[in-house]
Amino acid sequence: MAAKELKALVDIGTCLGYTGEDLKQWLNDERMRIDRGKEKRQEEEKRQEEEKKRQEEEKKRAFESEKLKIEAEAERAKIEAGKESERMKLEAEAESAKIEAEKESEQRRQEFELRKLEMEHDLRLREVQVNVEQDGGGEGGVPRSNRGHSVAMKALKLPLFNGEKDDLDAYLIRFERACAAFEIRPEFWSTQLASLLQGRSMDVCQRLPAEEVDNYDSLKTQLLKRFRLTEGGYRKKFKTSKLEVGETPEQFVERLNRYLVKWCEMAGYDDDCDGLKRLIIRDQFFITCCKHS
Repeated sequence: MAAKELKALVDIGTCLGYTGEDLKQWLNDERMRIDRGKEKRQEEEKRQEEEKKRQEEEKKRAFESEKLKIEAEAERAKIEAGKESERMKLEAEAESAKIEAEKESEQRRQEFELRKLEMEHDLRLREVQVNVEQDGGGEGGVPRSNRGHSVAMKALKLPLFNGEKDDLDAYLIRFERACAAFEIRPEFWSTQLASLLQGRSMDVCQRLPAEEVDNYDSLKTQLLKRFRLTEGGYRKKFKTSKLEVGETPEQFVERLNRYLVKWCEMAGYDDDCDGLKRLIIRDQFFITCCKHS
């Protein structure tokens, strides 16, 4: 005990009336009491410190446990995500394989239909040749004009129409000019054109009623509708067409003239000044109505 504290105790004992041996005894008792108090406080502090450490350890263990739990959840989520990703990948591959198989099936179907049309075309050619030979006349019993027509049917060679790349209107003009140049009679034009179609255009030919299969005008009309070369289609071409790469101004003007003529034909207007005037007025009327609607 410090001297200052001892002096304070002596003063307190003296005030209490202790002297001599009684004061010494009282001082000893008081020091023991103070020491026991210090020990109790130290023990309490030690106990509190240990409790604090225990709580900290518990918090640390709880934190580590929660951390492990979160990591386990994250790992499970990662595994599940991987499984889902793999499942989606397999489904996408299966869907891709299905689409590819459907494409191949559609391609085989189109090839089959094309071969079927070619065989039907060849069969019709042979029938025409047989009929021509049975008509008699000319050298070998075959009239010279019919024999020339049969040769022309074989000689007409045009590339197949590609609906994704070729312009139907230009292709039909080329086809009709080729038929005229080879002197193929119009009643055979439908059969000849059918052998040059594929894809969507071939579907149009297949959907024709039986009584219109040999009607070139019906086939042409349905093809124009299928590829939207109607009044509105030609109107749009006439108004939006631009000079193409490699096209001369004369060719561009001729193409515009063809679109205008077709537009008038599809609209049902006469090929004269009054018909053109009515067409222009009607077009302006629709343009004005669209702006005000």
